Amino acid sequence: MKTLTGILVLTSLALTPMVRAESAADLQRLMETGDCIGCNLQDADLRNLDLRGANLEQANLINSKLHNSNLSNANLKGANLVNADMDGVTFRNANLEEAQLRGVLMANADLEGANLRGADFTLHDGERAILTGSNLRNADLSGAYLRGIKLKEANLEGANLSYTDFSTDYPQTSTTESAFNAALLAVPFAIPGAVLGVVGEIVIPEAASYNADVSYANLEGAILTNANLQDINLHESNLKNADLQNANLHHAYLVNTDLRYANLTSARLSDINMEGADFSYATLPQTDFHLSYLVDTDFSNANLAYAKLTEINMENADFSGADLTGTTFNSSYLVGVNLSDAILDSAQLKDINMSGANLAAANLHNANLADSNLANANLCGTIMPNDEISQIGCTAIVR
Repeated sequence: MKTLTGILVLTSLALTPMVRAESAADLQRLMETGDCIGCNLQDADLRNLDLRGANLEQANLINSKLHNSNLSNANLKGANLVNADMDGVTFRNANLEEAQLRGVLMANADLEGANLRGADFTLHDGERAILTGSNLRNADLSGAYLRGIKLKEANLEGANLSYTDFSTDYPQTSTTESAFNAALLAVPFAIPGAVLGVVGEIVIPEAASYNADVSYANLEGAILTNANLQDINLHESNLKNADLQNANLHHAYLVNTDLRYANLTSARLSDINMEGADFSYATLPQTDFHLSYLVDTDFSNANLAYAKLTEINMENADFSGADLTGTTFNSSYLVGVNLSDAILDSAQLKDINMSGANLAAANLHNANLADSNLANANLCGTIMPNDEISQIGCTAIVR
């Protein structure tokens, strides 16, 4: 970082009336040397400054203002930035490992390649960290606390989000969590959006206001292995080629989300609204979808071997060409589902309504279809459980 002249330092000091008297020396030290380990810069006005390469390790920057400042390659490991106002700040390749970032305002910030391992973005005084529209491409957020964070329209392409926690974050003084849990116990629901009665109608909107919002974000190729994504809002986000092995997405919101070619091996996808989501060519063996909502969802050519798809509404979903070996569909609703060319070897399809389904050329070898409804289903060329080739639904060739 270039050293500023004495005139600029004095000018900057004159323009920072909010800085405390005891912090003035630290501020001057930062401006003159760029080296301010453990400095007290609480409430400091550091807007529009060139602080590239500055060393602010363990610094106190609570309530500071860093609008549009450039801290590329800066070291802020363990720094306290609680409630800092940093819209438009640049932290490219900066070290923010284990930094306190609770309640920060960081919309449209540039954190590309930044080290945010173990950083804490959780609520502070009921306020959420806001990183709407920020650039976190290739950033390392492994083990970070992102509960309740706002990352709408953010770019997280190629970011490392393994072992991160995106789950709902309730203020410590709030009764929302206990009331919400009480509502769920009183009136269980299978499909998101169900009315829970008087308590639920009041509690759910408040509870949802503390969910992580990562809607419309770009997470293509992001690493989310073992991440806690419970209750997260990923509406229309791009998760193409993302790695979500062992991730917990229970009760998440995935409407129209792009998960093509994503790896969700052993992920938990139960009790989710994923209407219109695209899982084509995704890897989903042993995945738990119990009680989710899969209307119009695309699973074409996906690997769902031994997955759990029980008690689900998946009307008009597309499973064409999918590997559903050993998959359990018991008690689900599959009206109009496309299972053409799908592999359903040893699948459990008991007590299912599959009227109007397309099973043309599907492989049902050893599948269990007990008590299922296949009225008007297309079974042309289907290998039935007894290995006979069905001609039901085949159109006669007129000569």
